[in-house]
Amino acid sequence: MAKKVIVLGGGVTGLGTAWRLAEKGIPVDVIEAGNDIGGLAATVEDGPYRLDYGPHFILSEQPQLLKTILSLFDEELPVFERSAQLYFHGRFYNYPLTAKNVLLQMPFRDSFMCGTSYITRLIWDMLRKPFAKKKENPSFADWAKSSFGDYLFRLFFKPYTEQFWQLPVDSLSPDSIPTNTRLSFFKTLKLLFVKDIVKSKMSLVERETTLLLRYPREGIGQMSKNIAARIEANGGKVFAGRTVTAIEQKMDGTFIVRTRGSGGEQMFEGDRVVSTLPLPEMIPLLRPEPPADVVESAARLSFLSLIILYIVVPDRELLQSSYVYHLATPYNRIGDMNKFCPDLCPPDENMLALEFTCHQGEELWTKSREELLEKALGFLERDGILRREEVKKIFVLKASHAYPIYTVDYLPHLEAVRSFVKETPGLDIVGRSGNYQYMDMDQCLHLGFELADKIAPVLIEF
Repeated sequence: MAKKVIVLGGGVTGLGTAWRLAEKGIPVDVIEAGNDIGGLAATVEDGPYRLDYGPHFILSEQPQLLKTILSLFDEELPVFERSAQLYFHGRFYNYPLTAKNVLLQMPFRDSFMCGTSYITRLIWDMLRKPFAKKKENPSFADWAKSSFGDYLFRLFFKPYTEQFWQLPVDSLSPDSIPTNTRLSFFKTLKLLFVKDIVKSKMSLVERETTLLLRYPREGIGQMSKNIAARIEANGGKVFAGRTVTAIEQKMDGTFIVRTRGSGGEQMFEGDRVVSTLPLPEMIPLLRPEPPADVVESAARLSFLSLIILYIVVPDRELLQSSYVYHLATPYNRIGDMNKFCPDLCPPDENMLALEFTCHQGEELWTKSREELLEKALGFLERDGILRREEVKKIFVLKASHAYPIYTVDYLPHLEAVRSFVKETPGLDIVGRSGNYQYMDMDQCLHLGFELADKIAPVLIEF
């Protein structure tokens, strides 16, 4: 008989891990704190409305992984191409911002200043390189100035980055950019007239704007629910609405996971624990307690929170593209939901999805949906996106641990926590929150599969 695994967190990574383990005949329990399975890939249903944590779509450069994901659905999912724009200083730009945007879309003065500023920075960096001491922990500001020049840094990268992360750019690591590939201004010149980008080296934004996308008709949560069904069909169990209160490792190496929920306290026993819980929250739950320095390092890791405000309006085209990124507004990005999937709301309506970021506990986090609407409405009317009298309904979703925050000093703390976990037999961490790693949904699923394949051999007893 195989040993039992307890998976903490019912997001995509946890579900993927449990799915693969259950297929291999390994007993597995999934414990999810929320009432809706899927984490950031859950769908909240409210009457005829299907509300996701921002537009989520299915994509992957890996054909086999994509085939596996699509096998979860009984119907063929609609295919579409996402378009994205950046709106600032009263003008629309193609997104992501590249040398092509800078040279061909910006006003001549800005284009000229960006180019000369970059060349000046390039020459300055080359001249001082033999004498300058390498900075141990470069900041986002250091990287952006070196990669794009001071003018474009001040014009765009500094204000947008600080608006999104709600932190000074000098306090952030270059890892704060949620991309796999960070191209300098000089390198992007090479791509000026090149449309085909090497797929294996695409950034997250480039993946979304280059690959074909698919959207489940009932929201992305349909994928998570179908994975949960596969887990249970293979003998696993999924428990929603249960918050983990303690993770106890006994002398024989097995675990007791204590939880609470609507039915009171409930205890789960297993031979191995896979955690996708946010690291700062998981480490204090461990018993015996980790060393004080590990607990302190975990506390130094934090997450940016996400708020999605859905505004329901009569059916019409709200935006020229699927997404528009905004500068100098309370929201960072808005999406025209009918461009992603028109089945998420009644046929005579459309929904605008506004994405706000903040730190949990701040004033914005506590605002009601009506207060968020008032905060945003003036900007939406100013930019000609919608009128107050068009608003029919509003909904709000909040995710407290949406993005890992990479400060300039985060890495030693993260390595200390990961090292401790690695030395704890029977405990694994994985996923966007669990491993403090920004990833797309398909990448989370892939890592869940990889972990399951890695640990499965030691779980099967002969």
